[in-house]
This record gives sequence, structure tokens and C-alpha cells, in this order.
Amino acid sequence: MNTGERTPRGSEEVREALVAAAARLLGTAPPERISGRRLADEAGVNYGLIHHYFGGKEAALREGFTRLSETYAGGSEDGSWVATDPFSMRHRPDFIRALAFASLSGEIDELHITHPTTDAVLDRARRGRETVDETTIRIDVGIATVFHLSRCLFENIIDPWIGHDDPEMSEAVEERFVLILRALTLGTDPGAAAGGRREPAGGSAGPA
Repeated sequence: MNTGERTPRGSEEVREALVAAAARLLGTAPPERISGRRLADEAGVNYGLIHHYFGGKEAALREGFTRLSETYAGGSEDGSWVATDPFSMRHRPDFIRALAFASLSGEIDELHITHPTTDAVLDRARRGRETVDETTIRIDVGIATVFHLSRCLFENIIDPWIGHDDPEMSEAVEERFVLILRALTLGTDPGAAAGGRREPAGGSAGPA
């Protein structure tokens, strides 16, 4: 719920409050369970203003998701991580939860959700693999994106099982995951990567 000291006033403040509220709520619940009244309450504005400024809840949620995507793609303000880093999505659990909620509820198309860094990774992969056809590159980057998403989404389940509360083991597992992600993106042998071997890729590309 909005905990600001005053109610948003004026079209700019109201729109911003609703978009920011939508972005927050999308990381906590499926779009179908975010009612217009809940959105208005979170933003601290009158329910009717959603329809006045957006025409309906769905449009406000789409803009909220765009906000989530943009802030994730922008990385951290202090430069400690960027969205093309390996498993960078772990830094924005609200964004990955929003992706999962929308996908499971079947509203991924309606919200026009995309992974905000896929194009950047594709460009980097193309530069490092100039002799590889576009279809192959897209397949490899797509598989790597699935790996990235699943690793970050289920991190809390996977780590206790394979890390056994051993920091050294956890670090070794993370290094191996990075190698596998790199191999998937670059089209090198993921089996070799799983064995700890880093194969040459002919150039730097993807989240290596």
C-alpha cells in the first residue's frame, strides 16, 4: 500500500503512482489476481483514475511490467551488476516472479512480456559467431535464456540440495553453472562445460 505522506495529485503524479504500484504488485501476484481496486489502493489514488488515465487495469499493468523490465535491464545504480551478467536476474526477484506469475496464469501474451536483455545477448552472440547461421544462434540463446530463468527462479530450491551449506561447494557449483550458461549461449559443448572445461568460442559473446 502507498505509504507516502500525501496523495498523488495531477495527471503526472497519478500516472506515475499507478505505474509504480503496478510494478510492485506484479512481483507479488499473478495479473489476474490484481484487481483494479487493489491497484488503486496500492497507488493511493481513487479507483476511477485507473480508467481515466489508462482505460482499464490491463493497460496499467502492461506499463507496470514495462517499468519492471526497464529497471532490470538498466542494472544497478552502483554498477555492481548488469543485466547481461550470468544469472543477473537473481538481483531482481520481483521481475523474475512477475515473469513466472504471468506465464503460469496464461497472461504472458496479454502483458507483452519479453526478456529485456535477449536482443543484447543475441547481438553479442552474433559478433562472436559470424560464420554461424541466425537460426542456430537464436536457438542457442533461447536455450541459454531458459537455463538462466530456471536457475534464478528455483535457486532457493536447488542450492541447499547441491551446496549442502558448504560455501566452497556452492562457489564451485556456481562456477560450473556459469560455464554451462556460456556454452549454451556460444554453441559450445555443454557437456564439456558441465565437466568444468571451458572451450574456445572464437570471440567474446553472450553472458560469459
